[in-house]
Amino acid sequence: MATTINGVNFSQVGKDALTAAKVLLDDPATWKGLKDILQNVADGLTADIKFIARKKLSGEFNEDDARVYLEDQKTIARVRIRSVAIITLQIAERVLNAVLDVFRVAVQQAIGWTVL
Repeated sequence: MATTINGVNFSQVGKDALTAAKVLLDDPATWKGLKDILQNVADGLTADIKFIARKKLSGEFNEDDARVYLEDQKTIARVRIRSVAIITLQIAERVLNAVLDVFRVAVQQAIGWTVL
């Protein structure tokens, strides 16, 4: 089921984020080891953005609240990616940043906030 927020299809955003991450990895074995974790990270970010959109609409979250919330989620994603033994810390950071870059643009379009 596609998650669309203000015209932004986050199912496609997740796919685009995985593609951006895969481009950084030249070893198929590394991609194979990371793909499921990155899919889970993308799905989690999509759920987080959906949550933030609801909180914004209800007035419970402002931009700073959303930013703090997503900082915690980024930390969790970072730890999960780093847990893959076959990648270095530097690669883990580059992969996470590639995923976040795609989501950053989508969140700005969907919610109008710069929170990633």
